[in-house]
Amino acid sequence: MPSVFICHASEDKEAIARPLAHALRERHVDVWYDEFSLTVGQGLMASIDKGLAKADYGVVIVSPAFFRKRWTQRELSGLVARQMAGAGDIILPVWHEIDRDSIIAHSPPLADIVAASSDAGMADVVERLLRTIRPTASPLVIARNRLADLGVDTPSIADDWWIDLTELKQSIFADPDCTQRWIFPLPSPYENDEYDRGANLASTALQFDWCYEAEDRDLCQFTHPDILHAFLRAHPGLMETARANPGTLAMYAPQLTLPEFDSGFADVFDALLDPARTDAYESVGYGGWETVDGEKPTCGELIVWRHPTFGGLTHRHLAYSFVNSHDHHYSRRSHSALDCATWLLADESSWLPRRIAAPLIEGFTARHLWINDVNNFDNPLIDALYRRSRKAFRLTRTVRAGAEELFGEIAAGLRLLTPPATLVDRFVANGFIDGWYDEQERRAELRRKRP
Repeated sequence: MPSVFICHASEDKEAIARPLAHALRERHVDVWYDEFSLTVGQGLMASIDKGLAKADYGVVIVSPAFFRKRWTQRELSGLVARQMAGAGDIILPVWHEIDRDSIIAHSPPLADIVAASSDAGMADVVERLLRTIRPTASPLVIARNRLADLGVDTPSIADDWWIDLTELKQSIFADPDCTQRWIFPLPSPYENDEYDRGANLASTALQFDWCYEAEDRDLCQFTHPDILHAFLRAHPGLMETARANPGTLAMYAPQLTLPEFDSGFADVFDALLDPARTDAYESVGYGGWETVDGEKPTCGELIVWRHPTFGGLTHRHLAYSFVNSHDHHYSRRSHSALDCATWLLADESSWLPRRIAAPLIEGFTARHLWINDVNNFDNPLIDALYRRSRKAFRLTRTVRAGAEELFGEIAAGLRLLTPPATLVDRFVANGFIDGWYDEQERRAELRRKRP
């Protein structure tokens, strides 16, 4: 484990020295820092000298206070002596509330060393320091270290597991094509260097675990938000990845965009409402947007559940997106339209607020996309809808039995406990049959108007 001595003025302890020491320890760096390393009765000078002599690197927090202190100048001199004696470039400056001209006025050689700056934030300082503290040209080592930082055990880098992981990254994660759900964009899309490649390998390893669990558990737009939140918090790195990609999260779990269920994501979802956010839009379908006023929606489709007027989208479009939302890389679809409609009619959807459920049901009745999913079924309900006109249609005993059989099969697949007879009653009461005939008549009218 690499070791680091933090040289700092006491005035900088609260603002940067202590947070930096903790951050480096969390990244598995052995840190000599007075609050960590000094014990009762221990000689101060002897302890400091030992830390200076043994540390692999000296992180020097350069600030106005630094140049006013004799202790810091002594520590810097010790590091310079080691560097001059052949220890290598061990001095790692971090500028804090100071500019280059001020440093030159006190120590021109110190100003000439490439430094991190607290102005860029603690995360940037830590990453820059780690690139020197833990240098390697191997993306595998970088990936292993990142995973270790998250508490994830991995095999030796000589293990074939890493070869499989690299192939998985290229085949599924580097250029996804909607075939796998609960995956997210890799953190470094262009892989400019070994650090980017290592970060992507680490992300692939993390995502491999959680995406397959999500598939096994069928986590989707039907899943209760409490279950989703527990899942998001159970996997290392998943919360951070989801927050960095709120549009992709909203595609998989639109229910989390609702204020009632947005714990941990309210800020990123609020930001996603900006109509300029391209990551809030799904791929436009063959018919384009379907809005109430015929104009572009006032926010991306992926965040419309959070918008007071659904961004201007029609209920028909809401229903279509509930089933088919995708952006050519990531996709919501894991269930058919009839599956989705059945779930909305079931008792198991009662947690979904009526302000969302009612427009979705209305959208399904106004758009017959659910019928396409059962065209291959030999079922009396479907046969009656196709063979009989609106006036001639009757929910006879045979037709109803066919409907109950159909909904019973769907309910079993979705693990719904709502009785099939109840689902059929709600299907009829909510106007699905009338909506299907309305759609057929609308299409017939369009055909008549064609030249």
